[in-house]
Amino acid sequence: MTKDLNECPICGYAKFKRFPTNSLSFNEIFRCERCGDFEASHDIIVFSDVKEKIKKVGYILSGLSRELYETGGNMPLFTINNLKETLKHHLIPNVSSIEEKTKKFLQRLREKTEYFGQEIDLGDIETVVPLAYAKNSNELIALFTLMNEKKLTKIGVTDKTVKAKVLENGWEITNSLKKENEKSNRGFIAIWFDESMNESVSAIEEAIQSSGFRSICIKNEQFPETIMEKALGEIRKSRFIVVDLTGERVDVAFEAGFAFGLGIEAIYVFNKEKHKDLPKGFYARHFKCHGYSNCDELKEIIKNSISARIKN
Repeated sequence: MTKDLNECPICGYAKFKRFPTNSLSFNEIFRCERCGDFEASHDIIVFSDVKEKIKKVGYILSGLSRELYETGGNMPLFTINNLKETLKHHLIPNVSSIEEKTKKFLQRLREKTEYFGQEIDLGDIETVVPLAYAKNSNELIALFTLMNEKKLTKIGVTDKTVKAKVLENGWEITNSLKKENEKSNRGFIAIWFDESMNESVSAIEEAIQSSGFRSICIKNEQFPETIMEKALGEIRKSRFIVVDLTGERVDVAFEAGFAFGLGIEAIYVFNKEKHKDLPKGFYARHFKCHGYSNCDELKEIIKNSISARIKN
């Protein structure tokens, strides 16, 4: 573990704990009262030039980390090498747009509200800042004022403690923000369409269907639009996507990236018999990828992933 720190390396907050990882890397795990849990690389923690870069976008990373922590997402790993891609994460709103920050904060409030009319205690204002991806408490208070004036919320701050209630207008906005694909019964398959992959395609289709979803695979079908247009259109309508990285095909990576940009849940797999290690590419390094040795194992991985992560 590196020398003592006086503040969180991401948000600069003083109330945090740090732990070494179980791996051989110099990464450390942090639990911050603002950010939640995250993993940070040695360069972010130690090097002053890197810390200066992080300081400029730390409030955005803090918002992402907190949202993933509170919504059950994977703990983020922050490094200087993945910073550019991390800042493109689909959960991050346009931080220059007040409208988007307002919508994001409404969503986060709604997640914490059990019933209409409930007043929730959000705690110290400094720990509330990342819920809106706000740059600081001053911007957060300005958002409170705007949202109260628009009758979206009733938010008050007493002795730095924030209490909030989502009003009727705000409640209806959060209803409209729900993704259209949340009620979809479709699971899209992104895979290399080679004869050697036919058994994998069949196994994935069987796993999706046995889990109560409709499998969408556009192999050997004719459409009035181009194959790309059809694939992207089907991904938009899907509840989740199964991405088989075997063969490292560009079209599969493109479909995975498209789904990621839409915030669609993805299950990543690859054939361990054809790849000794994870396939190359940024998406493979930053997401949980399940290796399989045979079709029975592949079906079990898909079914377990759907059961654990996808609501039917």
